[in-house]
Amino acid sequence: MNSLSKTNELVKIICQISKKEGLKTGFTIGNTSKKNNNSLYFTPVRNTGVMVFAGVIVYSEKQAIDIAKAIDGKVDYILVDAEKKIPAKLSILGDSANIERAVREAIRKSTLWVYKGNDIAVDAVDALLTQLLKKSIRGLGGAKVAILGAGNLGTKLALKLVERGANVTITRQDEYKLNSIVEALNFIKPVNTLSSVYGEINNKVASKNADIIIGTTHGKEVITRDIVKCLADGAVIVDVGKGTLYPDAISEADKNNIDIYRLDVTAAFIGTIHRLLETEKMVENKLGRRELYNEKLVSGGLLGCLNEVVVDNIWNPTQIFGIADGEGDFIRELSKEDIKRLNILKNKFENS
Repeated sequence: MNSLSKTNELVKIICQISKKEGLKTGFTIGNTSKKNNNSLYFTPVRNTGVMVFAGVIVYSEKQAIDIAKAIDGKVDYILVDAEKKIPAKLSILGDSANIERAVREAIRKSTLWVYKGNDIAVDAVDALLTQLLKKSIRGLGGAKVAILGAGNLGTKLALKLVERGANVTITRQDEYKLNSIVEALNFIKPVNTLSSVYGEINNKVASKNADIIIGTTHGKEVITRDIVKCLADGAVIVDVGKGTLYPDAISEADKNNIDIYRLDVTAAFIGTIHRLLETEKMVENKLGRRELYNEKLVSGGLLGCLNEVVVDNIWNPTQIFGIADGEGDFIRELSKEDIKRLNILKNKFENS
């Protein structure tokens, strides 16, 4: 079955589920630099409770364009990965490969949403570790974490985990870039964060006595048997890059009862979809300003002008949050006249 036939089959399936359960439909178009014989990789059909969606991982702008045109108007939302992972030499639109732009120019009917795959992976790792450590008194605080591969994903993950109190060692072969990344992360972390990020070019040295080791190299084996042998008792291994462990490392982990987790981003992606849907509802149905009952109302999300009344929904207001001070905050000390205004408005809302 060719890629467009598979795409149409998946669209048919999600539309059938959508019709039966009254859900929105979506189709994700991700991108990667890791080739798989130039064939597309399709992701499973998933049901979030508000949207049913399927997806594909592409290796070129042309593939993204072909898929986008095939699904345009057949699904409610097309979700495209904004990260630039495809080599520039494969671009057909400009100096760098950009599937977001390619899809934007290709579709006419479906609504386009944008997400960032690596950010979703970072959230997924954070949520996974939260669950694995939920019975620990310290959680991530003071834990030693080794992240093998300080690329975009590994760097973002290092910042996330050091902010949660872990001491993180990241690795990269280019020592100059490694030191620059370490310096930057320690500079931008919160000032009262006592834990730090460290750099190391040797993966085994970085992993010695680590409580958590995370492989973020994309499909490249970096976690060896010797690395597994030098981990702390009860250590956790997370294969984020999918294929970061040598076979003998897997055997060694099994022998020592060390669990290996292969990252699943399903929950994090579902969270992204819910966030996008709720933001869309807020912007289209709640956010704005209008005059009602001789008062100027503004909904949360817009900076209120001085003396505008901030409410939950300008079209169907039920809650009053306060009176705007015109500088992004509320007037903290209300006058008797202000209190009277709000009480009159509250009564009108309740009786309307």
